[in-house]
Amino acid sequence: MTKEGILLQGLVSTWTRDIILEYQTNFPNAKILLSTWTDQNIEDITCEIIQTDAPEFTKPHFSTINHQIIGTREGLKKLDCDIILKSKSDMFVHNEKIFQLFIESCDPQKIMIPNEGFDISDQPYYVNDNCQVARKNILEDFWYKMPLYNGNYPTSNEQYLAKNYIENIKNDKDDWSVTQKKYFCQKRFDEDFQCEFEKFILGDEHQKVRRNLRNLGKELSSEQYIELID
Repeated sequence: MTKEGILLQGLVSTWTRDIILEYQTNFPNAKILLSTWTDQNIEDITCEIIQTDAPEFTKPHFSTINHQIIGTREGLKKLDCDIILKSKSDMFVHNEKIFQLFIESCDPQKIMIPNEGFDISDQPYYVNDNCQVARKNILEDFWYKMPLYNGNYPTSNEQYLAKNYIENIKNDKDDWSVTQKKYFCQKRFDEDFQCEFEKFILGDEHQKVRRNLRNLGKELSSEQYIELID
């Protein structure tokens, strides 16, 4: 079994090739896999690839939740690794010591995720779904047992995944203030993960959301941010 694996899941973007090339440099011993869809152009991709037929988008509430679930499941099947960095295919994780950070500072039964530094305590079960670092058995528990979304009610990807993991997969009914630290090890988006997300830089809607959070005074102080981080 390879110790470290990297799973990129999603569409092939203008960033994907460069992300893979950086990972091949920073993590020369890691197995790197792209899990994407059969309609994507993969001719410039230099790592192992698995292509799956994309599921239909849900109705009446449109969502990519099932794309995440199915794409991640298919990728995990191909990765025989102890610890896996699972990330979006359009986001860099520049920290070349990200696996070391997980090993040295997180409980091995938890999933390490990036925290963007905003107060979202009024949105239970909202945790970042852009990136996860965890042992393979933990990610298999999370993604293989995750029920597909039927589209019958509105929800965010983040809240759907976290709530189902805690309440239905882990059968834990404790308050969110307790369970978020029980199952997730949060690290800083910029300083620890050193994330660079294409949508945050080029996407107007994502930039607007972040500006609105700042304008509403939702940006955490340094002290509040440190308190959240494990």
